[in-house]
Amino acid sequence: MARRRGIEGMAQLRRQLDELGEEIRGAALEAVEEAAEAVRDDTRANVRVDTGAGRDGVVVQMDAATISAEVGWVDPDLYYMAFQEHGTSSIPANPALTAAAEQERRRLPGRIERAIGGGR
Repeated sequence: MARRRGIEGMAQLRRQLDELGEEIRGAALEAVEEAAEAVRDDTRANVRVDTGAGRDGVVVQMDAATISAEVGWVDPDLYYMAFQEHGTSSIPANPALTAAAEQERRRLPGRIERAIGGGR
């Protein structure tokens, strides 16, 4: 009968690997939040301003469970910002949110890589 052998310190190694996974997850979440905030800030800087409500109403909503974020206008009173973004027959499109998101899309991989330690 073969004798089963264990590796000394395996329980500690498993705990450390679990902690490392959480560190990476936390770092990735921080990078996504930074990216979302950059999109929000760029949008605020480039959106048309009348009263400032649309500019100030751009918000970030984080979802830690999926390591994702949404940036945009969630206040139903700011429905008209879609007209600003996409245009109408009488208002030319000013895709401030779309442009900011596209710009950040190119930066996000580097942000995440640096956050988890690959780009240091």
